[in-house]
Amino acid sequence: MGGKRGGIRLGAYYPVQSPVHGLDPRAKLLGMLAFLTGIFWVDEFWVFGLVYAFGFGVLWLAKIPPTKALAAVRGLIFLLAVTCAINMLVTPGEQVLWEWEFLTLTMEGIERSLLMLLRLVALISFSGLLTFTTTPIELADGMESLLLPFKRWGLPAHEFAMMMTIALRFVPILLAEADKLMKAQRSRGGDLASGSVMKRMKTLVAMVVPLLFNALKRADDLAIAMEARAYTGGEGRVSLRELRWAGRDTLALIVVLGFVAFMVVSRWL
Repeated sequence: MGGKRGGIRLGAYYPVQSPVHGLDPRAKLLGMLAFLTGIFWVDEFWVFGLVYAFGFGVLWLAKIPPTKALAAVRGLIFLLAVTCAINMLVTPGEQVLWEWEFLTLTMEGIERSLLMLLRLVALISFSGLLTFTTTPIELADGMESLLLPFKRWGLPAHEFAMMMTIALRFVPILLAEADKLMKAQRSRGGDLASGSVMKRMKTLVAMVVPLLFNALKRADDLAIAMEARAYTGGEGRVSLRELRWAGRDTLALIVVLGFVAFMVVSRWL
């Protein structure tokens, strides 16, 4: 699942030596979960500036080019623009700038839309940090280790961790296939970025159907391969590499949790 330095993709592992890559996967899982949750609490522009500074600082430590991490946003520009426009025109406020029928543009609506845009871009861009710096095997082991305490209540820790890891593993593969299908459609005169709404919908359907078929076929092939290898889940399973929690993992988690606490508290500052 590794990629070349110049061709990193969303969900793909980025194989370099860095302080972030060397952290325990459990620390990265807990830190990323806390960081993404904290982003939903941010409600001020100046705090978002600090959030982006913190996120790009971690990218720098992980030796991941920021432009590559932001590449995931490019494919969602249209969806982000439509979402922000709708939110901007339906948010009520006191300072009305433009009004027509049931649509109203207010200063409060513009502010809410910009904050929502910053939140979505941050979530999309920085969520890839986990998969960029952690191999699928490390993710599965870390997730299983964190879920083991819940096994006493009937949660299938290993199966759940394996399911999530397989899903993450297929993200870059499906994105690559979607890119090939878009190029094939473009070569036949179909382009999602131009034409009428109906034409775009037809082009989208022509791309989604084969993509869904390929995803189901890959899932079926994977199930057959696992069954052929007598895969029985987590019963009696051992790991080649045992996870070891070190002092740097504790320090990194404390730093992240401290910043998340600031993000939450900043809502009432």
